[in-house]
Amino acid sequence: MSTSPSIRGDSTGSWSAIKLSNNLVGLSVVPAIGGRVVEFCLGDKNMFYLNPRHHGQLPSQPEAGKAGIWTNYGGSKVWPGPQGWSSHTEWPGPPDPVLDSGPYEFKTTQAEQAASVHLKSQHDEYSGITLERNIQIGSGSSIVRLHHTMRNTSRRPVRWCIWQVTQVDAAEGLEIFAPADKARQILGDLPYRKAMFDLPTKRWRLSYDNQVAKFAVQANQGWFAALDRARGMVFLEMFPVHPGAEYPDGAPTAFWISGKGTFTIHGDCIDMSGGASGCDPHVETEVMGPLTSLEPGESSQLQLSWGLAAIDAKEIIAANHCGVVGKKLTIGNNRVGGSFAVFYEAQLQLLAFDRASQLLASISLGAVSPSRSVVLDEKLSLPSNTARCTLELIDESGYRLGVLDHVQIR
Repeated sequence: MSTSPSIRGDSTGSWSAIKLSNNLVGLSVVPAIGGRVVEFCLGDKNMFYLNPRHHGQLPSQPEAGKAGIWTNYGGSKVWPGPQGWSSHTEWPGPPDPVLDSGPYEFKTTQAEQAASVHLKSQHDEYSGITLERNIQIGSGSSIVRLHHTMRNTSRRPVRWCIWQVTQVDAAEGLEIFAPADKARQILGDLPYRKAMFDLPTKRWRLSYDNQVAKFAVQANQGWFAALDRARGMVFLEMFPVHPGAEYPDGAPTAFWISGKGTFTIHGDCIDMSGGASGCDPHVETEVMGPLTSLEPGESSQLQLSWGLAAIDAKEIIAANHCGVVGKKLTIGNNRVGGSFAVFYEAQLQLLAFDRASQLLASISLGAVSPSRSVVLDEKLSLPSNTARCTLELIDESGYRLGVLDHVQIR
């Protein structure tokens, strides 16, 4: 039985945090440091990178200046894009005293089936905008829903995109999987060798290495997954993709690899080996909305979601709102197989259909949960005229939550 989500306050050092949790996952949000989500935990395992050098600390003074003195707290935040230091059409942060590290107003909302926090930045005169984030969790699921708003609160037209930046822990290794049309390295003075794009399947894969680099990835199915095999966890981000829209660097997603080495931007060579924030192992996953022109008072939106679950797999080959697929559903020799992660507490059912899509059989495969990996390897008997099967999640009221995977038999 799922429990209602809860909200409570917490403190660490100078941080006053808001904790959103259910019986599966927990979020920790610190409004005072740019409205950051500093923890997204499955049980007691935080998927996000949290910089120990700055844990519990507030900025000693308003931050502005070169990127080398940025106080990188880690976690997830939202900025305007594009980023740059060469013209007034680029946001020259971080560091930034308002949108990145300034205090955000907040309001919490508690209901029986959902808990949320709404965050709002101060007005930033340089960009002309105010940023808002609404972060919500529900009961019986490890899904987090995020609604970002960028509002022109200036007296002039502006043109920016909403840019969510989330730092995922790579201390024990991390792999990124994304269906994409193409990918290219855009920063890093040396080629990054542990990224590959498979043209036949249109799938991009990156393995963390201790080398600074950044990739622009033209994700085409609205998701990517971060797999932490050592800890048996997968983090999924789901987002809208707008074909033909204009994005910074020509892509709706980007990935920054924190590591040693140098990168050159606007003619300046920056060495990541030093600095007050260090270069601990993590990967920044970046999701962007299209570049949008806003008149005073106008706003744009970016809605996306996160999922977090246990998994036993070496790769991620498919994903949706129900969960992720590590090994495809297979049926043969009177056995069913596959490896999955799910984002709901539910019953797992295998549905068998004939060629006319008439239901032949519904077979229960037991209860599943985000806190446990789903590995199928068991005997199964199906009607002889079965043409295809779907693997579905069914909630406690008997409603279908969706199809996790499917297989064509004949």
